[in-house]
Amino acid sequence: MLFNVRMLATCLLAALCGLASVGQICAQAPAISSISPQAVRPGATGNLTVNGSNLAGVTNVWASFPGELTLAPDVKDNGKNKAQIVYRTTLPADAPVGVHGIRVATPKGVSALRMIVVDDLASVASNNANKTRQTAQELKFPIAVDGKIDALTRNYYQVTAKAGQIVSFEVVARRMGSAMDPLLRLLDANGRELTYSDDAPGLSGDAQICHTFQTDGQYILVVRDIRYQGGANHNYRLRVGDFPCISTPYPMAAQRGQPVEFAFAGIHINNVQPTKLTIPNDTGIQWFNVGAKRNGGTSSGFATVAVGTGHQAHESEPNNEPGQANRIELGHNVNGRFQQPGDTDRFVFTAKKGQRMTFEAVTRSLGSAADLFLQIQNKEGGKLAEVDDSGTNDGKLSFTFPSDGDFLLYAEDLHKRGGDQYAYHVAVSEATPKFKLTASADRINIPTGAAALITVTSVREGYNGPIQVSVDQLPKGTTCTPTVIGPGMNSVVLTLQAAADAPAGQLTTARVLGKGVVGEANIEAIASISGAIKAGANNMPWAPSILSQAFALGLAPRPPISLRTEPATLEFGRSLTAKVKVIADRQKGYDEAITLAVTPAKNGLPGGITVAVKPIPKGANEVELVFSANEKAPLGEFTATLNGVLKKGKTTVNQVVPGVGLKLTAPFSVTADTGTGELTKGQKLNVKVTVQRNPAFTGPLTLSVQNLPKGVTAAAATLPADKNEVTVELTAAADAAAAQVKNLQVKADGMAGKAKLSATSAAVNLTVK
Repeated sequence: MLFNVRMLATCLLAALCGLASVGQICAQAPAISSISPQAVRPGATGNLTVNGSNLAGVTNVWASFPGELTLAPDVKDNGKNKAQIVYRTTLPADAPVGVHGIRVATPKGVSALRMIVVDDLASVASNNANKTRQTAQELKFPIAVDGKIDALTRNYYQVTAKAGQIVSFEVVARRMGSAMDPLLRLLDANGRELTYSDDAPGLSGDAQICHTFQTDGQYILVVRDIRYQGGANHNYRLRVGDFPCISTPYPMAAQRGQPVEFAFAGIHINNVQPTKLTIPNDTGIQWFNVGAKRNGGTSSGFATVAVGTGHQAHESEPNNEPGQANRIELGHNVNGRFQQPGDTDRFVFTAKKGQRMTFEAVTRSLGSAADLFLQIQNKEGGKLAEVDDSGTNDGKLSFTFPSDGDFLLYAEDLHKRGGDQYAYHVAVSEATPKFKLTASADRINIPTGAAALITVTSVREGYNGPIQVSVDQLPKGTTCTPTVIGPGMNSVVLTLQAAADAPAGQLTTARVLGKGVVGEANIEAIASISGAIKAGANNMPWAPSILSQAFALGLAPRPPISLRTEPATLEFGRSLTAKVKVIADRQKGYDEAITLAVTPAKNGLPGGITVAVKPIPKGANEVELVFSANEKAPLGEFTATLNGVLKKGKTTVNQVVPGVGLKLTAPFSVTADTGTGELTKGQKLNVKVTVQRNPAFTGPLTLSVQNLPKGVTAAAATLPADKNEVTVELTAAADAAAAQVKNLQVKADGMAGKAKLSATSAAVNLTVK
């Protein structure tokens, strides 16, 4: 749901500039350096100050939570200040708590993503004078403090608690993209440490304490970076209240369109109210933020649930031993929890011989402390296959069942830990050919009248065919070049273009989509932008799941040059060449030579394909480039992208060329038609030969007939360069023996330069009577 300057979107954005044209484009785009407060409250109205650069003339604002944003009317010159904007925010009472994202747009582009928390705790700012115990800032909870840590310093806060009171303390930093690695300490009034937290399980390196106070009195909270680092990007939000210390819902996944009741996993979940939800039956929803309160509580802990179409099975204790295994249907997803250290879970299901399934662990990416270890076992508990981590990600195991019968899925924490926070989810699916996609940027500013690019990378899982790549929900005036990750390739550069008259100031979300075909079945994938978000947010351990697919599209000013090609697609093949014109549209004064190069320089073209790049000369507006394929070049559809660089004094203009489609087919193919297929002794029969030429092949062909029966001859035949059809005359001698052949073929031979080319028709029948 997209709003103009007076409204806010309910969908997500993403974060990098994307390669566009001149370097100044990213510098001209708006940038958010900080927001204050760092959270907005459900059911409340308040002001949100956005600080940064190039903010003047803001046209749109976009966020991943529902509500309204309007320019605060009581702020002088609001919307005209290049360093600050103030929005009036209004959120519905049921706005989901958790980490979200926000961006702004101007006629010069869209900003990078800035994380923001939807929080039912009120916000105050750190007073920046709280660097010692003696100057500790007093807090009256429930409250949340927005602060920033400086290098070699600590921030001190003072709270008053009563004996028996349970209070939760939490630092949100890494989870909202801060560079801070927080350490949280709780001291008594004399400075004695009562407890501390560093890297609380499941919180991506953030700190969390749930403490029961023994006596009435004043207590001190100490917040610092574990490495004593600090600075503008070391912001944090300290939450103090009665919220439960949860890290993930349980179950961790929900079936779309079905009602579900969530319990929660975490370090202290006593008296937590279950949350009942029916996830909307909307295929665009892949994750959903959920919150939880204690009975009678006023503040929430928050977590994220995965959303899908599969049935969700839940464990039931006891299920530690093979004879106790929970019966499930193969293909149902699995949800469980290790209740105590050393706990193990088993699930039994029936499989068929040759059936191949994938079991994928989902834990840390959704906030669980568990490091899941999985085994496939026979029904007696004997190991057949196992998996732990897959690099930095949770493990994934594909297994082909050797026989019909019952098998076990065995799960435990790798380090044999257990407790309320050790929940897990196993996504179970048929191991059919598929692929996953990642996109290199979560923000693209397309220069008007020109193009920008995003690199799309595939991880193939048994699928080696072409992947058609596109972008959905493009804004007005923009288009996407048809793009293919061809066979044998794992990445491609996708280009997006904006018309010269495309409306400036737009801000939309879009997704990179991939499609393939296996037999008659279509397979699809949505590209993840999590890596780009992490890179733009101080390498946070896990990007918020709700922000992991939709990237932001904005429009940037027209560059000094724009580049295009004619034609948009080249068809050629092995030992053949094809020509393309690269055409430059120059603004006045930018007449220098434009150097062209394939992007990326390494692996930007399929093996066996080259292009003789040369610059567009100074003062000229076009150049012709020749693509060549050797005898080993792969056949199929591919996309090649070029980049142009113009240097004018100290200014460097860098502009992408929209992708060129490369369609590699055989130089020619041959078909033969014998009509009735009957040839009488002493008579003649005309065979119609048709050649389908690759547009890049225009030479003559010599034809010969293969596998003629004894006594039958074929007249010599040549197909001129300007012809595609010829008749070859067969003659049966008077004494030819009666025969029937089923493998009569016509072979065509030609030359492309020094390369010999040939093709043979499919077999046809011939009967000699």
